[in-house]
Amino acid sequence: MNRKTKIILIILGILVVLCALGAIVLLKSSTPNAEPRRINLPEYTSFEALCDSLDASATFRFMANILGLDERVRPGSYIVDPHMNELSLVRKLRNGQQDPIRLTIGKFRTPQQLNEYLNNKLMHKDFNIQLDSFHLILPDTYEVYWTINPEQFMQRMEDEYNRFWTTEVGPQGELRCDLLELSDNGNARLETMILASIVDEETNNNTEKPLIASVYINRLERGMPLQADPTVKYAVGDFTLKRILNKHLSVESPFNTYLHTGLPPAPICLPSKASIDAVINAKETNYLYFCASDKMDGTHRFAATLAEHNRNAAAFHSALNKRGIK
Repeated sequence: MNRKTKIILIILGILVVLCALGAIVLLKSSTPNAEPRRINLPEYTSFEALCDSLDASATFRFMANILGLDERVRPGSYIVDPHMNELSLVRKLRNGQQDPIRLTIGKFRTPQQLNEYLNNKLMHKDFNIQLDSFHLILPDTYEVYWTINPEQFMQRMEDEYNRFWTTEVGPQGELRCDLLELSDNGNARLETMILASIVDEETNNNTEKPLIASVYINRLERGMPLQADPTVKYAVGDFTLKRILNKHLSVESPFNTYLHTGLPPAPICLPSKASIDAVINAKETNYLYFCASDKMDGTHRFAATLAEHNRNAAAFHSALNKRGIK
């Protein structure tokens, strides 16, 4: 072997060693964060903006350049695990392997409130759920991708809604809803959701909900107005009202059940599953009235006659006056 060949072999050996050492460095390089960290990358995020959000190292930039991440940053919400391998992170971001977020939908009272929440919580800012589809949303915690768009969101909600009725409520529950005939619109599910929303606004006491549902069902069967105070708050647009006055009862609105018989045209909130169940499995009673207890403990007093109800109501209003609640 001549001298020139030996030199070439030595140089090649050095290059192999350097490449191996470089590969080891790249494979062992990791992010500096000691706790899980979530980054949200909106559409059209630049590579530089991504690097800034990560405090990216030169190694990260080099690998991103090799794998093409610098040419396109996929929008999404990603979790950077503690001391995550930087090569794995580059691949995760390049492939758009998002981590879902937990979206908790509570008892929103109007589509506008829900839309505002979704626009603040998710990437897209054009959520515009309307009143006629509001009842399809069930309060719960869902895992969704941050990039979910309004159409995908509503399809997911409709699927969850149908699954709830077919699986959790089931055929027997649906039959009970059909037999209730709460209104003449023929949509038993919607009717149930509307009445459940009123029950939900009346109390947080799940034990009393089937009794409250029975009062309203008895009233509907007799053609009596529901005279539900929560519907008046909805009609007035003031959900902080602690005392319903005559001026509130006269507000013209299809949601004012003091002025209009039957159910309101839509739910007055997103009812809990407990409230939906309370309507489906309402108690059989002769109650036509109820009012908050004068004990002011969140419970109610129920009555079958107006005279009995008036006594209960007088006791409650006396309790309000003693506490200075107006």
